[in-house]
Amino acid sequence: MNATTQAIIDRLPTKPLLSPKEVADAYGLKTTDPVLADIRLGRIDANLVGGKYIISHEAAAAYIAANEVTPTEGTIQK
Repeated sequence: MNATTQAIIDRLPTKPLLSPKEVADAYGLKTTDPVLADIRLGRIDANLVGGKYIISHEAAAAYIAANEVTPTEGTIQK
């Protein structure tokens, strides 16, 4: 896990259940749209209760880790 991924995970609230907004806030996003889209696409585990999505802390951390990008050897980042 790279330092950026760990920093994002560390920004998650420590409670066991999270909202899409709390996951989006950990990323610094201004909207929950990307998180909600990834829930609907099955990229993040969540439950739908009373019309609201609930995400376990573990599922949120796994989602963040799964989105980690590591440059391949010989790739120049600008």
